[in-house]
Amino acid sequence: MKPKRSKMTIPDPLLGLLSRMGSDLSAARRAQAITQDDMAGRLNVARRTLIRMERGDPTVSLGAYATAAWVLGLEERFLSGFHPGTEEGREARLALPKRVRQPAADLDF
Repeated sequence: MKPKRSKMTIPDPLLGLLSRMGSDLSAARRAQAITQDDMAGRLNVARRTLIRMERGDPTVSLGAYATAAWVLGLEERFLSGFHPGTEEGREARLALPKRVRQPAADLDF
C-alpha cells in the first residue's frame, strides 16, 4: 500500500529514503523487543500512525520520527545530517547571512 501524498509534491528519491528510514525504524524497534503498541504509547501516537511511520509515510510529522529516534536511542544518528561536521563547517555556517532575500527587480523604464 502506497502512502497517500500530501498536497506538496515529494520527490521520488526522497520517498525511497523515507521508506528505508521507516524500515530502519521498524528493525530498531524489533531489535529492542518493543511491541508496536508499546512504541506507539511511548510516542503518544496511535498504533496506526506508527505503522505509517514504519512504512516511511511522508505525511507523518518530522517530530514523530525524531521522537521515535530518541526513544530508540538513535537521535544523534537521526539528526547527524544537519550537523555541520568539522569546525570549518561550523564556522562556515556561522558566516552565512541571517536572511536570504529576493534580489531587487531591475526596473528599467
